[in-house]
Amino acid sequence: MATKVNDTSPAVAAMASGWAMIDALCGGTSAMRAAGEKYLPKFPREDQDSYDYRVKTSTLFNGLGRTIENMAAKPFAEPVTYTDIDPEPALWLDNIDLCGNNLSVFAHNLLTAGLKYGLTHILVDNPRTTDTEGKLLYPTRAAEIAAGVRPYLVHITPQQILGWKSEKTESGAEALTMLRIIEGVEEADGEFGTKTIPQVRVLTPGAWATYRKAEKGDDWLLFEEGVVSLSSIPLVTYYTRRTGFMTATPPFKDLADLNMKHWNSQSDQDNVLHVARVPILAITGINDEDKIVIGAKTALMLPLGAEAKYVEHSGAAIDAGRQSLQDLENQMRAMGAELLAETQVSTTATQNNIEDSEAKCQLSMMVEGLEDALDQAVDIMHKWVKLDYKGDIDLFDDFSSSAVMAAAGPFIIALVQLVNARLLSKEDAFLELQRYNVLNPDAAWKDVQAKIELEPPEFAVPMPKDPAAA
Repeated sequence: MATKVNDTSPAVAAMASGWAMIDALCGGTSAMRAAGEKYLPKFPREDQDSYDYRVKTSTLFNGLGRTIENMAAKPFAEPVTYTDIDPEPALWLDNIDLCGNNLSVFAHNLLTAGLKYGLTHILVDNPRTTDTEGKLLYPTRAAEIAAGVRPYLVHITPQQILGWKSEKTESGAEALTMLRIIEGVEEADGEFGTKTIPQVRVLTPGAWATYRKAEKGDDWLLFEEGVVSLSSIPLVTYYTRRTGFMTATPPFKDLADLNMKHWNSQSDQDNVLHVARVPILAITGINDEDKIVIGAKTALMLPLGAEAKYVEHSGAAIDAGRQSLQDLENQMRAMGAELLAETQVSTTATQNNIEDSEAKCQLSMMVEGLEDALDQAVDIMHKWVKLDYKGDIDLFDDFSSSAVMAAAGPFIIALVQLVNARLLSKEDAFLELQRYNVLNPDAAWKDVQAKIELEPPEFAVPMPKDPAAA
């Protein structure tokens, strides 16, 4: 059967199979509860009321969402900078998408989506400059500027891509020849309301068309079409873990699987705690017709030889479950930190063709890829208005562990000196180190203090040397 304009291609469907779980986890406890049995299966012979109660009381340790938020924020600890951009295009960067978002906010959204799904997309669009008959609406570029008509960027999420076609160019690069995007168009509905109409946009080199569902039946009919001045499809794809052309795998897929395991294990643990906290009264040596009254102000009268006692959980399973949850949380933290672990990357020095080896972490390389994607997108914006782009966009990307510790070293030394001079308490120093992400943010001071008190005197760590004094 021929593919319809609104059909999802097999390549997109294969990637999308893992996106739903990541979206639910990043959505937090409410999203996981709403998913119900999809991610929290019923126990064998569990009745619906018991299951519903278990779902309503389950809470998510959002290791995946926290990791993605933390990693996506790191490149924006310093402002995004750019060089060699002409005055007019430089103004575009303050409202890069015509929705009020500047370049930093737009880039942060791209990185967040890339960390979730492995890829995301930038569409470089431009308002219509011709009417339905092809007549120019603005005779000159000056008229366009006066009307505020200029190119802008649109973040196209992976879920919006329905499918594509591509072919090899003469240079050997893969290039899009057709792209299908699902989008929602908001239109007026009566005097006060609005409605969102689903629409498929089809892009080909130099042309575009939109399709909308027929009022009757399942067919999607041509709604509008037109031409553009660009000879290629103005889409830039940003990858964080590429598997092929327009395909990728989520970089935190393993972390998501662990987080899902924690969700189920946490639910089991909460259920065990609920059962264990309610002791069961066991009575032996009585008949079914014997009347027993139990209460705070009543005495229990039993026949001779009968026995009554409360049966309570031993607690062994609770401790084992708690330890298992802690182990999972530590594994998730370790996986989240892997993006900051240094790897060796070979780079070629063009000046003398000597290979050099540079230590970089995965997040640094992802940010470099984001810089390249933004440069490509801004270059296409320039092409829309027939300008040359010679600029360069730069994001903070020095996340190597050695660089982080080098920056934190003087700060740690200063804290230790303040504590030794009795100008700062140990607990306040501990909280400061947590605030700057030097120590585990989930650690509790009372637990750390208890562990320190158990250590022998010979375990004392000498005062670190100030690198500035060396």
